[in-house]
Amino acid sequence: MSKLHHPDLQVCVLAAGKGKRMRSNLPKVLHKVLGRAMIDHVLHTVEGLMPKAIAVVTGHGSEMVCEHVGQPANLEWVIQDQQLGTGHAVKQCEKVIRNVRDVLIVCGDTPLLSVETLAMLVGSHRTSDADVTVLTARPANPFGYGRIVRDDNGHVMCIVEEKDATDEQRQINEVSSGIYCVRHEVLFDLLHAIGNTNAQGEYYLPDIVPLALKAGQSVEAVTMDDADEMLGVNDRVHLAHVEDIMQRRIIEDWQRRGVTIEKPDTVRIEAGVNIGIDTVIQAGCYLIGSTQIGDECRIGPNAVLVDAWLDDRVNVYAFSHIHQASVGSDALIGPYARLRPQAQLDEGVHIGNFVEVKKSVIGRGSKVNHLTYIGDTNMGAGCNIGAGTITCNYDGANKFVTEIGDNVFVGSDTQLVAPVKVGDNATIGAGSTIVKDVAEGGLTLSQRNAQRHLASWKRPQKKVR
Repeated sequence: MSKLHHPDLQVCVLAAGKGKRMRSNLPKVLHKVLGRAMIDHVLHTVEGLMPKAIAVVTGHGSEMVCEHVGQPANLEWVIQDQQLGTGHAVKQCEKVIRNVRDVLIVCGDTPLLSVETLAMLVGSHRTSDADVTVLTARPANPFGYGRIVRDDNGHVMCIVEEKDATDEQRQINEVSSGIYCVRHEVLFDLLHAIGNTNAQGEYYLPDIVPLALKAGQSVEAVTMDDADEMLGVNDRVHLAHVEDIMQRRIIEDWQRRGVTIEKPDTVRIEAGVNIGIDTVIQAGCYLIGSTQIGDECRIGPNAVLVDAWLDDRVNVYAFSHIHQASVGSDALIGPYARLRPQAQLDEGVHIGNFVEVKKSVIGRGSKVNHLTYIGDTNMGAGCNIGAGTITCNYDGANKFVTEIGDNVFVGSDTQLVAPVKVGDNATIGAGSTIVKDVAEGGLTLSQRNAQRHLASWKRPQKKVR
């Protein structure tokens, strides 16, 4: 059986905290780290273990958290009506924990956790046949964390919180991450035995360690390789710090997978982004949401891509913005271009400087190179749209569609007043206002309110040198 397949394990995710220090109306676990809510990061990680089920404990803003996550098939929602501590939170899961060997307890505000570290914890717990195993770390600065106190044989004796530790104990650099793997058959007996004789009057999960030892049960600790993985988020300073760490990891991962990232300290690449090999990401780029970029693309300086789809060999020049739009292979975009939602560009399309495209299809090899707005348009292949052209798609109340055939040439400073159709191979003279359908072939132009069509007109040909 794979170490990442645990049908006899249930996960308990603690996500009930309000996060007062975040100073927000949003529940803490819904604050985003590189485009994903913290709870999403944690659930994605624990799902990688392929457990039998996942229980999520919510409290403050539970409706918002439940609505955000939805209802995956293997997820149980548990409400902690009163926030009375981590031990109390886990105890609320007693009725939903199924017939499993072990329960893995993680925090919903630890987005840096990796599935490999959790698999190591579960594996060590089972290899040692422990009743309780705590995941520990050795951070450079252990201040604020509960210290792991071991005996001369290396066995865990207790976890001492910072405020309760002696000066000698504060010198210990092994700390508790707050993540535990506990045998199911002992977990809830231990939780019911926890007291709340402390300043906060709360039931603390770490108190299961001395209770287990007192009952003659075995307690082990296993140390994670990277102490950053246990970092929780308590305020927006922590949030930014965690995001910086995750961003560095993501960029280094893409670099190792064949992506060139120039000036990586200036680039933002969110967690849901995918990038093909031999693609170059230049300084100042923002790759946001579910953006997908193919092989051998070049994303120029300060470009912003949001939920965008780029096929192979697309060149996006500086300061262009692509939002929920798709771009075919070998296309050229920008500089200073804007592709708005539902723009669909076929192969080899050229979109030039200060061009905006919205909810339009642009056919293969068509060019819209300068100072143009294309909205609610279906454009065929091989078209050339002159500078300053506008599709007038909105009458102040409703949107209308412009249909442009194949191999159409539109002269500069033309207005196409939708709904209107332009036939294949048509040419429209510069400065025209088109309010009627344009026939195939020939030249169409308008003078003031008159529009005429010269059917016998032939398009000029390039001179062969």
